[in-house]
Amino acid sequence: MPLHAEATDRQTALPGAPVIARIRRVLVLALLLALAYTVFSSGSKASCPGGFGGEGGFIDAAGEPTTQAPLCISVSLQPSPLVFLGIALIVFLAIGRVLGASDEARAVQILDRAAAGVAILALAALAISQLWLALLPITEIDPASYQVFGPFPFGGVDIDVTPMQGG
Repeated sequence: MPLHAEATDRQTALPGAPVIARIRRVLVLALLLALAYTVFSSGSKASCPGGFGGEGGFIDAAGEPTTQAPLCISVSLQPSPLVFLGIALIVFLAIGRVLGASDEARAVQILDRAAAGVAILALAALAISQLWLALLPITEIDPASYQVFGPFPFGGVDIDVTPMQGG
């Protein structure tokens, strides 16, 4: 008997093996998507309206000389803990529903839907947060009276306003 056939026989010998395999698949998918979300949902944008004048002083956004250093604004996007919580909830609720499933086919269906839910949540959160950052009109935001609304709950935003450095 080939080794592959023996392994297949061992898998089918255990009652519920397809359900256990689907649980493993959902867990691995959730971990990989959480990792991908973490890596790809980070980014930043910055703007410094104004700059340095010919005499070594500062100029404001209108190009007029000023003694005050212009304010710079930096917006950083980070992963949201709520997305990770959502992924964990989908997985744990699915496993809880599997425990009460009437048969193996229903349990597999629950786990397949959970895998789809995790994928939809992670990919949608990633797309929404990156699209928000790409469309953010950072050059139109006045650092002195900034108001930036982040892509909550799909991403976290950190805003820094600092005086321009140099001279």
